[in-house]
Amino acid sequence: MPIKWSDLHFKPNDETIQQIVSSWAWLLPESFTPILFSIIGDMFFQSDSTKILWLNTGTGEIKPVANSVDHFSELLNSEIADEWLMPYLVEQLHQAGKIPTADQCYTYVTLPVFAEGKYTVDNLNAVPAREHFAITGHILQQIQELKDGSQVQIVITD
Repeated sequence: MPIKWSDLHFKPNDETIQQIVSSWAWLLPESFTPILFSIIGDMFFQSDSTKILWLNTGTGEIKPVANSVDHFSELLNSEIADEWLMPYLVEQLHQAGKIPTADQCYTYVTLPVFAEGKYTVDNLNAVPAREHFAITGHILQQIQELKDGSQVQIVITD
């Protein structure tokens, strides 16, 4: 079944928005307006300027992507949107039975910031969006000062 626009984004609940504000405060501007949440777990937002920025939760980077909301809307109908929203990967995830429900998005088994982290079906699972933003924000904040190629050991505790 072909992927629809509604398969490529989600609307987070208030709890998820608060988690983003908390877990990503180290990187996000103090004031921002969410514009779009990709089902891959990224956020497009507007800060004090009119520019639209992309929070890539797999790498912990913010990149400008459009000069305005209107410009961003135009770009969503172009090939660059394939890089942002990864419809080909979402289709593969659906075919594998990995279909998010309400207020879920995909998260990584291994973040793409690490050499082993790939944008593949095996490396992504649907989880509550709140958990995705909490985990990715927490991990990426801890490693933000490390040099490329540094060895990292992640220990999961209760």
